[in-house]
Amino acid sequence: IVSDELASAQVASAKTLESQLLDVARLCISNSYVVVEQPGVSATDFASSTSTPHLQRILSGASSVFYTAVTIPDVIGRVDAGAIVSTLGDVCKAVVVDVDGSNGIVPDQDAGSRQVFRVHLSALPTHAEERASKLAQHDSYINALLNSLPSDEFILFYISTPPTSEQLDDLQYPPTVYEMDQSFPSALHTDLKRDFSVGTKAGNHSNSQSDLPLFEKYQFLSSGIFMGLVVSLLLLLILYVGISAISSVEVSYMAFNKEMGPAAQKKQQQ
Repeated sequence: IVSDELASAQVASAKTLESQLLDVARLCISNSYVVVEQPGVSATDFASSTSTPHLQRILSGASSVFYTAVTIPDVIGRVDAGAIVSTLGDVCKAVVVDVDGSNGIVPDQDAGSRQVFRVHLSALPTHAEERASKLAQHDSYINALLNSLPSDEFILFYISTPPTSEQLDDLQYPPTVYEMDQSFPSALHTDLKRDFSVGTKAGNHSNSQSDLPLFEKYQFLSSGIFMGLVVSLLLLLILYVGISAISSVEVSYMAFNKEMGPAAQKKQQQ
């Protein structure tokens, strides 16, 4: 009924989706139509399989009664359910029946005429458990309405809207806690575990230390000591090279004597 591109789409604009749904409505291929409006739901509400078992059975195709099921997870914008109902009433000459799904009363069916059931569902509560319970009640009501139809050939439009900003602020979902089989796996990081049995008593501590060999009882070479020794050797090498360079300089004693001969007196007179 819908295009293959839209049937496999994960995201669609409300204008494109509404145009496709109106085209389906104008075909008038069924005598029973159900348009469900569920406001204030999110993807988290449908995550649990127990919240909407009947709806998930329809969408998964597990039941042989439902021939085609198309799901659009994300829709940009709002789909006008009233436009679909008006098209069915005007083009298909169907009788529009407004149904309040919150009271749990299934309306009477008329097998001799084409009918459109516009089901209005209430917004879900803010608490997580209450939301799941209310959504399950709505799912059971929709299943009861579909089972009460005079024929198995019907078209279901399930239109949901996301929660408002005020509802999002009040939503109370339980935090997700991930638990491990073992809080501290024994096979991992065994070298980081401290042995609290050693040193708990002074007598046991002294006896265990006294029995150790000398090089295990005391640490003579650590990383800091090793670095200090290397730097000290480097400085001593630099000092040795400097002293050797100074000591290798040779100057004759005559270089510091003043000339007193006739040649020196002539230089002074000039």
